[in-house]
Amino acid sequence: MGIRVKGQAILAFERTLIEIHGHDAMAPLRRHLLPEIAVALRSREVLAVGWYPMEWFASLHAAAQFVYGPAVSREIGRLATRHDVTTLYRFILRFVSPGTLMAQMKRIFAMVCDGGGVIVEENLEGAARVRFIGCIGANRGTWEDMLGSTETLLELCGGRDANARVVEGGADGDNSMTCVLTWR
Repeated sequence: MGIRVKGQAILAFERTLIEIHGHDAMAPLRRHLLPEIAVALRSREVLAVGWYPMEWFASLHAAAQFVYGPAVSREIGRLATRHDVTTLYRFILRFVSPGTLMAQMKRIFAMVCDGGGVIVEENLEGAARVRFIGCIGANRGTWEDMLGSTETLLELCGGRDANARVVEGGADGDNSMTCVLTWR
């Protein structure tokens, strides 16, 4: 079995896309989705605590990028993370530095993905280099979602002007991505 994504990420995708593009935002995506995810969403079978194929999450992002443009995936990652970080976690994150967050990226990633991994190659004051590996089934949209989510987490830890830039991989069909994260 390949890498799996927490159902919460799929549900957050749907909720956030609707927030950004309106009540019927999912309708134009349906014909571009893998049949399995289209049926699961329509019949409300996706559970927040369940684990689902990365290909389902990738299908959602590919369809959204086709319909709404490539920037939508990073926007979804940013907004979904802001919504999903509960009041308790938001309070805790105020006492965590961005550098400490980077040191915990492997654990944070494991909360959302079952499989794959994270290697923090550099963790400096105001910058980090992070490599995501073994993410079979990922596509450009899933990578952009991860970047947007990480930018938001850095900001919740007090980092300002967080920016994530892909330096290797991170395209459709790439099972890995290396990015440079910067913040003030």
